[in-house]
Amino acid sequence: MDNERSAEHPVAGRDLVALPKAHVHVHLDGSYPLAAVRALAAKRGIDFDVPRSFPDVWSFFAAYVTMPALVDHLADLAGLCAELVRAEAAKGVWYLEPAIEPQLYAPRLGSLAEVTHVMVTALQDAGRATGIEVGANLTVNTDQDLPIADDLARLAAQYAGHGVTAFGTAGFEEPAGLGRFARAADIARAAGLQVVAHAGQTGGPDSVLEALDELGATRLSHGVRAVSSDDLLKRLADQQIACDVCPVSNVGLGVSRSLPEHEAPALIRAGVPVTLNADDELWFGASVVDQYRVAREQWGMSDADLAGIARNGLLVAGMSDATRSRYQDALAAWLAASPG
Repeated sequence: MDNERSAEHPVAGRDLVALPKAHVHVHLDGSYPLAAVRALAAKRGIDFDVPRSFPDVWSFFAAYVTMPALVDHLADLAGLCAELVRAEAAKGVWYLEPAIEPQLYAPRLGSLAEVTHVMVTALQDAGRATGIEVGANLTVNTDQDLPIADDLARLAAQYAGHGVTAFGTAGFEEPAGLGRFARAADIARAAGLQVVAHAGQTGGPDSVLEALDELGATRLSHGVRAVSSDDLLKRLADQQIACDVCPVSNVGLGVSRSLPEHEAPALIRAGVPVTLNADDELWFGASVVDQYRVAREQWGMSDADLAGIARNGLLVAGMSDATRSRYQDALAAWLAASPG
């Protein structure tokens, strides 16, 4: 993360770790704590390094898949899931909804059902141990997973209400032919799961429209390219379709020109609900707290503005009523406290 401006001109305000946060655009396999990944790599006799930068999304994807390849035991996978939850709890995350892809580990480590069970169980157990609520967004890769998309959707439906809270799509090609995944989305939706789609990252407004109209998505991962269409902005605002944006990774992959020029403030001014997320902290080195620091120091947002962004986490359908109530109270208490 480029902290040059922040280091030279720090902006005072309330503690951003203490700000209650919903972290809902976080790819499990790109977000494990670096120390835990390096420890696993060392156990395998492998060096694990993170590139300083990525020239394009394809180089990022090539690096991304090297991490799951390190895991050759289900116990290690469960341990990484638990490490992620503990790390997020320490950053003031009250509700965590990582995107999980059991297909990255199956059938090498077991069946899709076996791997899903291990991931969901480990996330739930760690959530109970740390006191935060954890859901999971079972996600298909639109570049690869069409043959098993319905199977993944049925697994998501099986765990609805038992650790899976959403069904999602991800992939670098946008538009992605999401109509091919409509049946899978219908299976998940019938089980009461929210449908979340990557769109408006590498593609323009047409990719966002595809997610809304062909997949029936009610939340967008990224969505930043919607700013080029006033009609689309109005639709997202009117329907309160949240965009789960990731400023640091957007700049790191060339989606956005720079942190000061990021599209999120324009989305917010248009009335579109925005949440701030890290996307892939393992690879970009910036946590969810750092995303809020960007909003404060690069976009000039007040603590009230930041609390407003955090409050958009309440729109996440998977959050329980009990967490929603405590989360609202904690946000009010954070704002009522004196700045540090």
